[in-house]
Amino acid sequence: MTSAPAGGQGSPLLAALAGIMILVDGVLVAIGVLVWGAQRNGNLTASEAATFTLLGASAAVGAVVMLLAAIALARGRRGHGTARLASGLAWMRVAAVLIALVVIAISLGGAAIAGSFETFGAVVAVVEASLALVVTGTAVRRTSHG
Repeated sequence: MTSAPAGGQGSPLLAALAGIMILVDGVLVAIGVLVWGAQRNGNLTASEAATFTLLGASAAVGAVVMLLAAIALARGRRGHGTARLASGLAWMRVAAVLIALVVIAISLGGAAIAGSFETFGAVVAVVEASLALVVTGTAVRRTSHG
C-alpha cells in the first residue's frame, strides 16, 4: 500500500517510524555532545572531533525535521504543507552537511576527515541526513492530494 491514505487519514505506522528516527537523532546528538566535551577537555583534537561534532549538530536539526515529518504523516492530507517544509529542511540539511565537511577539510586539513574515526563520523552524518530525505519524501507523497 503505497498510495496516500483514503479520506485524508494519517498514517500512524509511518508517523511512529519517523518517531523512531527522532530517537536515533537524539542518540546521535548525545554522541556529538560527548565528543565535543572530550575535545573541550583536551582528550581529542579539533580535527578528531570535528566530524562527530558535525554529526551531533546535524542530528539536532534532524530531530526537528523528523518531528515535522511525523506530524505530517499523522495528519494525512492535512499535513502536506508540513511535509513539504520538512522535505525542504531535509534538503538544506544535506547541503549544509556536505558544505561543512568541505569547510572542515579546508580549515583543519585532510586528516580531519581522512582518519578512520573521522571518516566514520562523516559517513554517518551524510547517510543519516540522506535518510531524512527518504522519510520526508515519503511524507510528501503520502500527504499529497493527488
